[in-house]
Amino acid sequence: MEAKTYEHRPYLRVVYECCNIYQRIYRDISGRFYLGRCPRCLRTVRFEIAPDGTKARDFVVH
Repeated sequence: MEAKTYEHRPYLRVVYECCNIYQRIYRDISGRFYLGRCPRCLRTVRFEIAPDGTKARDFVVH
């Protein structure tokens, strides 16, 4: 069985305004959400995946 890697998983591009940092956040293994954390202040963000969701890939977290 081949291990899943980040390279093959969909991701979102996120800018954390709190610390002015850009980061890719990857879809979790279950495929239900994207989970990220600001690398400086550790603010957590979670994007749920809905059947009628957006096609946007870029987000700004305030």
